[in-house]
Amino acid sequence: MKKNNLLKGIFFTSFASTFWGIPQPLIFNQIKYIPAIEVVSHRALWSFIFLFLIITFIGRIKDFFLLFYSYKILIILSISAILISINWIGFIFAVSFNRIQDASMGYFLTPLVSISLGYFFLNEKISKAKSISILLMITAIFFLIISLKTLPILAFVIGTSWGLYGLLKKKINISSEIGLLYESFLISMLALPYIIYIDYINLGFFLNESTNTNYLLILTGAITVFPLFLFNQGVKFITLGFAGVIFYLAPTLHFFTSVFILDETLSLSKLIAFIIIWIGVLIFIIDVLRNENKSIENNTQ
Repeated sequence: MKKNNLLKGIFFTSFASTFWGIPQPLIFNQIKYIPAIEVVSHRALWSFIFLFLIITFIGRIKDFFLLFYSYKILIILSISAILISINWIGFIFAVSFNRIQDASMGYFLTPLVSISLGYFFLNEKISKAKSISILLMITAIFFLIISLKTLPILAFVIGTSWGLYGLLKKKINISSEIGLLYESFLISMLALPYIIYIDYINLGFFLNESTNTNYLLILTGAITVFPLFLFNQGVKFITLGFAGVIFYLAPTLHFFTSVFILDETLSLSKLIAFIIIWIGVLIFIIDVLRNENKSIENNTQ
């Protein structure tokens, strides 16, 4: 791996993860007075519009239409569209009700979901390090249940939907942007009648509120597409495993954004749970990087 390519990969993926971690929750925080289902509807619609224009401009729109020749891919992408909708609703709900820490925890728990799904459905082996990582994350969940006397449902929904989404994407060999284009197309086709109806009866916020609200709803599409393209650009220069490690910048920044910018209350129980999860994630990251180094060494021999 050339040094210049490595630096490009780290720059693009870090920029994308930083964008996911700070500007994205702050922008959604500006429209938290809008129902989550309406925000998700606009996010899908404007993501589709922006992606369609960009992919047409770069001459790859043919790849999108080729999807319709494969029923298997369409079925998988339709299921992944449901999962990403659940994930988006969960995240926007977390922002709306000042629970970004739950969203952060959900994305940190994704390795637990991904490793478990990989083991049961893809016959992937679990190393000792990953086993320890899983046990620590499970410990954190049980600690929260015992100390707070409640299930971290929102974190579980976000982490599980994201993990299942990633599993399905491994089943098909298409780029993330083309996949998201179809997913946003499907969601927006279902959401568009809803948007038109609620605006018609003056219950919708788009065109019925301030110009600033209109711009922010349109912006939800841009802030979805922009970091995705940056991340995909970065993956061209570094391995997917290394990019996955850098992605953990996003939930880390979610956590700090919630505490230091949005002034969410951080209980001692949650802090202890986060520390346990961070240790588990750190063990997971070290294991991934160790495997990446072995892979690079084997390829250079």
